[in-house]
This record gives sequence, structure tokens and C-alpha cells, in this order.
Amino acid sequence: MRATFFLFLLICAPWSILPAAEEHPNVLFIAVDDLRPELGCYRTRALTPNLDRLAASGLRFDRAYCNQAVCGASRVSLMTGLYPEYTDERTYHVTNWRNRWKEIVTVNQHFGANGYTTVGLGKIYHGTSGPGVDPEHWTEWIKVGGKGYANPESLKAQRTTKRSGPGQRKKSRGPTTESADGAEDTYSDGRRAAEGARQIASLSKAGKPFFLAVGFTKPHLPFNAPTKFWDLYQRESFSLPKNLGVPPGYPDFARNRMAGELRAYSDIPARESPAKFPDALNKRLLHGYYACVSYMDRNVGLLLTALEESGAADDTIVVFWADHGWKLGDHSSWCKHTNFECDTRVPLIVRHPKMASAKGNTDALVELVDLYPTLCDLAGLAKPKHLQGKSLLPVLKDPNAAHRTMAYSSYPHGRNIGHSIRTAHYRYTEWWEKGSDKVVATALTNLDEDPGETTSALPSKQDFAKSLSKRLRARVLAVRKPSP
Repeated sequence: MRATFFLFLLICAPWSILPAAEEHPNVLFIAVDDLRPELGCYRTRALTPNLDRLAASGLRFDRAYCNQAVCGASRVSLMTGLYPEYTDERTYHVTNWRNRWKEIVTVNQHFGANGYTTVGLGKIYHGTSGPGVDPEHWTEWIKVGGKGYANPESLKAQRTTKRSGPGQRKKSRGPTTESADGAEDTYSDGRRAAEGARQIASLSKAGKPFFLAVGFTKPHLPFNAPTKFWDLYQRESFSLPKNLGVPPGYPDFARNRMAGELRAYSDIPARESPAKFPDALNKRLLHGYYACVSYMDRNVGLLLTALEESGAADDTIVVFWADHGWKLGDHSSWCKHTNFECDTRVPLIVRHPKMASAKGNTDALVELVDLYPTLCDLAGLAKPKHLQGKSLLPVLKDPNAAHRTMAYSSYPHGRNIGHSIRTAHYRYTEWWEKGSDKVVATALTNLDEDPGETTSALPSKQDFAKSLSKRLRARVLAVRKPSP
């Protein structure tokens, strides 16, 4: 009898750790590339009805910030729960990041180890396939095909750029924009949305909690979208923002003045400063960005509809996030790669179907590194000890609750690293020399008075700046990996 009992325990043991679906909610984890808070629900002109509905049923974070404004570094930070200042994973591609961090348990890996089926597709880490997506630590990683350009003529005149990094090859790119007639799944993101919807239908029937991550690349360059989304906007209605300048004393090396990423495309002047771009080009880029935002919204809507139709919506937490912001002509430039507010601020929406308090919006200062511990709390999972973020659960319970006194981000610029904190009213940034931590430049802006971040508050706020400097240095040293 005793042997039979122990045999029963051995057979049942692997299943005993699996959480029941009703006790541990599903997670639909939606990532978007290069999206600043340019959504209708953030009171902008973007036409995004699906995300507006998601925000209306969940909690919209109005002061959410990435930890570094470039794809690979931001995503690895979020998925590992570690700051770039700790890992030194700071590049846009973070090639071989997993080889350097073999022992770190990522958020998808942690959910998988706790009984969840984990499925990923699209752009979650940098790239959409290969070792960078860490396929070994998902129940399934799905590679979805599709086109980057739909019109053959778009690729007739390509620009080839030489990559300087080790192992990097030359890369040819077509134009920055394309409007293509045809179905929504002509492009890769449309196919990812369709596959994500199929996964929701399938996973919802399996009787086991799931963590489904779906990553969309638009509105990343090139701004390619079906014509119907371009037709939502009139090109002549677009114009550059008013914040074309930079604060006095802001170092030139930290401005991304030439917008190098944009310059790789075939229809961009090869050597001309963005400050001198013709108006027609500026309007086309703005038009294209918004067309891609609306196209992205359609693709997110496909996932949300599938979730409703599956019957699993009441048991599924939805998290929508972007990896960093983007300049739309701000500071006479484009792209990201700076410590400016427009590059570090991101949209973040969390919908918890069974948390009535998590509704409306919050001004709490939060960081993307906070998502990993938050998801652990919401799913009833123990938090790994290595996590550096701070759970957003108190804010979800009370959107008026304070969370952080400052949101921290950093960005490397050659021999210097910009360390920046966003307080309730100010953005304070210092650029430190690598190796010595010597401060080589400083910037302070009152964002209440100057939301476009073009003026300096330093002349009249020297003592305040000194206090912020002490707080910033303490924050950097607290998150930095200790020396061996």
C-alpha cells in the first residue's frame, strides 16, 4: 500500500505545481516598437479606436519610462528585470546577450517554470527569430513570415550602409515610406496579428494558463502600411512640432542631431541635417508614422477581438507597452537614441479583468523594469531575487498612489553615458565619462513650464540641481552591478 501511495505521488508530482487557470490568470503581453504615447487615449490626433477601448477598460500610465531609448537594450532590461547599467547590455541589437547572462531567469522563462504555456512571436526581444529571441526558454517560439515592402518598385533604389560593429554586414534599405494596396496581412505585422489571434483561440481551449507575447514592429521604420491607413489622415494637416531647439548647454554629442538610423534609407538626403529637410519630406514622414500607428492599432484590435471571442477575456491580464519613444521632428531630429523626454516616455496600459480599481489613468512615475515584478504579483508567482524593478501592484490597487519619486533612464554616447531622472516636474540629466564617472555636462528642464524640453532651468535652480545630482548619483550606484 505504501509503495502504491509513493508511486501515485511520483506520477502526480509534476502536475501538482501547475497552477489552476482560475487561480493564475493568463497574460496577453503586447509589445510595440518605436511608439511614443501617440495614441488617441493619450489625447493625441492618432486614430486608435482599439487601444482607446483597451485603455477605457484598464489603467493608462501617463508617466511610464523606458530604461534606455533603444530597442535591444530596453527589451532585455524589461524581460530580465535588470537595468542596462547593471548588465551593460546597451546596444540596439544586444547580440549574444543570453551567452553573457546564462543564469538569469527571464519573465517568460519564470512563467514557464511555474506551469504556464509560454508562446512568443514577432518582436519581443530584438529581432523576430534566431538566438536573440531566446527560443529555448519558451514553450514555443513562432517565426512568422511576411513582407517588409509590398511594392517591387520600393526596392529598386536601395541604399547600402556599412555596419561598423563586429560581425556586422552591409545592409541595404529601401525608402522610408510605402503605401500599398491590398490586405492587412500583406505586411509581417498583419500576419503576426493573425497568428496571435489563432494562438489565443488555441491556448484558451487548452485548460492551462498561458503567457502569450506578441510583438509588432510598426511604427518602426520604414513607415509601411496598407493604403487604407494612410487615407485616415490628410498629409497637409501635418507640420513639425514647435520644440525644434535644445536646452542651452545640452551637449551636441547627446542630441542625435543627424538621426543616423533614418539616414540609412534610400530617400533621405545622405549628408544633410534633418534641420534642413524639405517640408514635403517632413510631412511624408509624419504622415507615415501616424498611418503605421493606426495600422498597429488594427493589429492589436485583432488580438483583443480574438480574446473576447475565445471566452478567456475575464481570465486574462492584458499588458500593452512600447520599448521607447521617438522623435517626430522634435529637437530638429528624428528617431530615438537620447535622454530627451520624447525618447524615454512610453505608452503603457494594463487591464486586469478582476481588479475594479485598475481603471482610468495614473500619474505615477513608473519604469518598464517594473513590469516583471508586477506580472509576478498579478499571477501569484514568487518574484526572482535578482529583480531590480518595483511592482506596480499598489498603483493598480490605487491609481492615486505614489510609486517612485523619479524615473531613471540612461543612454551611452561614445565615451560618455547620459544618466537621466524624471521627477514629477523636472528632467535632470548628467553625462558621465566612462570609467571615471566624471560629470562632463548637465541639463535641467522644468517640464511643467517647458514640455517640449528646449530651455534650461539651471541658471535659477543651481541648489536644486545639486540636490538632484546627489539623488541621481545614488540611484545609478544603487542599480549598478557591484565590482568583483
